[in-house]
Amino acid sequence: MDLYYKRLPLDMFNNFKPRNVRDIGGYPAGNGITKWKTFLRCEGLECVTEHDAAFLYEYGIRTVIDLRFCTEFEKNNTEYLFNVFSANKITLINMPFVDNYDDITGHYYMHMVDKGKKNIKQIFEYIAGRLADGGIMYNCFAGKDRTGVLSALLLLLCGVSEIDVLADYMVSSVYLKSLVEKLGLINDAQSSNPKFMEEFLIYFKQKYQSAEQYLLSIGISHETIATIKDQFTQQF
Repeated sequence: MDLYYKRLPLDMFNNFKPRNVRDIGGYPAGNGITKWKTFLRCEGLECVTEHDAAFLYEYGIRTVIDLRFCTEFEKNNTEYLFNVFSANKITLINMPFVDNYDDITGHYYMHMVDKGKKNIKQIFEYIAGRLADGGIMYNCFAGKDRTGVLSALLLLLCGVSEIDVLADYMVSSVYLKSLVEKLGLINDAQSSNPKFMEEFLIYFKQKYQSAEQYLLSIGISHETIATIKDQFTQQF
C-alpha cells in the first residue's frame, strides 16, 4: 500500500517530538487536490540521519532547498548534510528566500514578497526544473516564516483556499511548541499566530491580486507556472 504522511516520522525529531515536517498534499485545489509527495515543508535539517535521508528518498524526495541566508546555512553542519543527502541520491541546495529582514511578524512576510522578488523568481524556476525528478522538501530555521510564505504561494497558485492556507500555517505553533520552550523563545513572534498570515494574505491580494499574477509580475513565465500547477495538482 502506498503510504502518505501529513507529518513525516523522521528520526531527527526524537529529542523534540512532535516537530514540523509536513506534506502539503491533500488540500482541495479547484476541481482537484494538491498532490502528495510533491512538496514537504520543514524546519532546519541539521540532525537528519542516514535513515531519515533513505526514508525521504523512498517517499519520493529528490531535492532539498534550504531557504536560509547563506551565512545562516553555512553555520549548520552543511558538510554532513551534503554528504548524507548525496549518499541517498538527494540534491541539497541553499537558495535564500530573502536576503535580509527586520522582524519575523506579518510585516516580515510582506517584506519577503516585496523585497525578495529576485530570490523567489530563482526558487520557482528551480522548482519547476526539478519536479520532474521527484518531490521537493524546503526548509528554513523553524519551518514557519520563510517556509510558510513559500508554502502559501505554492498553495495559492494551485487554487487552494485562503482558509486552508491559514490552517496549514497555524499547525506550526503546535509542532514547534517543544522547540520554542527549549530555546526560551516563548513570545508571540515565535508562534504561527493566525493574524500574521491573515494580514499577509489581505496585503498580498490587494497588491498582487493572486499568486499567479504575482509570479508573472516578477518575471516567471506562463510555462514555468503551468509546470508547477500540473505537477502539484491532481484533478478529480
